Amino acid sequence: MRYFVLIGLILGALVGYYLLWAHLSDQVAAEATRWAEAQRAQGREVSYDRLRQWGFPYRLSLTMENLRWHDPQSAVGWRIEADEVNAHLQLWKLDHVIFDLNGAQRLAWKEGDAERQVTLTAERFRSSLVLDAAGNWLRLAADLEKPSLSGALQDWRADKLLLHARRAGNVPPSADLALQAEAVTLPASADGPLGRQIASLRLVGNARGTAVGRTPEDLLGTWRDSGGIVEFETIALQWGALRMNGDGSLTLDKQFRPLGAMAGQIRGAEAGLDALVAAGRMKPEDAAAGKAALGVIALRDDRGERYLPVPLTAQEGRLFLGPVPLFALQPILPGK
Repeated sequence: MRYFVLIGLILGALVGYYLLWAHLSDQVAAEATRWAEAQRAQGREVSYDRLRQWGFPYRLSLTMENLRWHDPQSAVGWRIEADEVNAHLQLWKLDHVIFDLNGAQRLAWKEGDAERQVTLTAERFRSSLVLDAAGNWLRLAADLEKPSLSGALQDWRADKLLLHARRAGNVPPSADLALQAEAVTLPASADGPLGRQIASLRLVGNARGTAVGRTPEDLLGTWRDSGGIVEFETIALQWGALRMNGDGSLTLDKQFRPLGAMAGQIRGAEAGLDALVAAGRMKPEDAAAGKAALGVIALRDDRGERYLPVPLTAQEGRLFLGPVPLFALQPILPGK
């Protein structure tokens, strides 16, 4: 008799656990539906082909197939499409959502009468979001393996892309940010003396400012006008034999172009001059004179390695190395 009672208790516990899982799963699905309804109430268009609940017994998982989002009220008519969006929660940790995005994600917008589009694919696209009790975000992270971007912004690829954001304060709103990219392949049009392969890029800093509005232009404009700025404590780049590291700050000008300054150190400048000679963009005698000049102004670090102190500034739509203009800077918003 005791065994029958024990079996009954186990079966009862399993049924109770399933009922709890089913109840929480329905709540997650209802929350997704409320989000779509709230977007529609704001004039946006949201649709998907299928909403599927799964994950028993360990997770509360929800899949949206062929998710489509469109903001016809924005100046450029932003449109987002995703082949498959999976959201996962654990029953004992409902404030932490993990997302898997499978297939392709497409972002489209209008430039005049023409529509432009970029497509993002990755072997793995995983992200996570941590919320507080009021539903405000606390931490956001994205981890992409073999991401590839194609379309209107040309073709970009990387072996790995990591992005982390952590809410740092409310007055003014601020967030700690970290970006890391490895083995980046630039578009064919960017093939210069240093080649199209960037070995690594790392940015760590803090973004401050208030963003209010319904369109990206409104959000960026109010952020800029409220004193929005990104302070970088780490800027590290390895591109061919050239290595650069430093710190600086960045904001936007009235035309939504980068505006800021950086102080850093460059190593491998001599190899950069050799690359210019190999590409036919500098005469050997000029490179030799340049190396001699670099030898005069170069400093040595604690390990005895030579480096160049470098001031970079972005202003009036151009990037400057000291007083020397390097190239023009374009607005970060399409169509501006």
